[in-house]
Amino acid sequence: MPIDKDLFYNTLCQTLDPRSGEFQPIDNTNETGWEIVLDIKWKGGIHFIVRKSGYGYGWYYVMRDMQELSDIYIIKMPGDDDLRIMQHIIDDVDSGKYKNKKTLSERIKSYVVEKNLVSCMNNTKWHELINELLENAPEPCDCVQYKTLFEDFVPDYFWDLRHDEDIEHMNLSLIEWMKIKHVQTVHEFRGLLVSDKTYTYDYKPFFEEILRKYSIPYEYDETEQTFTIYGYR
Repeated sequence: MPIDKDLFYNTLCQTLDPRSGEFQPIDNTNETGWEIVLDIKWKGGIHFIVRKSGYGYGWYYVMRDMQELSDIYIIKMPGDDDLRIMQHIIDDVDSGKYKNKKTLSERIKSYVVEKNLVSCMNNTKWHELINELLENAPEPCDCVQYKTLFEDFVPDYFWDLRHDEDIEHMNLSLIEWMKIKHVQTVHEFRGLLVSDKTYTYDYKPFFEEILRKYSIPYEYDETEQTFTIYGYR
């Protein structure tokens, strides 16, 4: 059931103490499915944000420079427990807990400097490549493997990006490298008493054309039969 925006807002304003923060005006003309219901702002540009969706729930978090500084919490119409958690977060902001906390972009920048890495891609090229793979890659095609900057482990398998729940919502500046394997083996199950039938497909020209189309730099490994695109080196 959709959340009543006015009731949601009034409940929050009547219950929450913004401390030294200030309630910000809400744009009531912007009727979207992801509206801001409450915005409390502190000096330094830190915000406590409550949003509602069109699906009967909302969420809240701390933000600076349009990036989350805290975990994201899911909420329906606020009950006492939800309001206590919200007030606790507001008190944390007011006490300075988030003053020196880095946004994701700041953490990426610090990590790249610390590891002496050089950027090889940008978000535009990542979007072009990923959109092309999502829309036009053969199906099924378990051809992609990637590692992000803060991961300690290296993935040991390839998957189909269409089944990846993170990639479309990820800050693509996080991608350290991506591999695309062009040879695909598909097994067709033919019953318990009969061996699977195996098909092998080589999509090398297809992937080469995409990489050329968007002028994406890559390295090719003949042994692994993979193209590697580096976000950072």
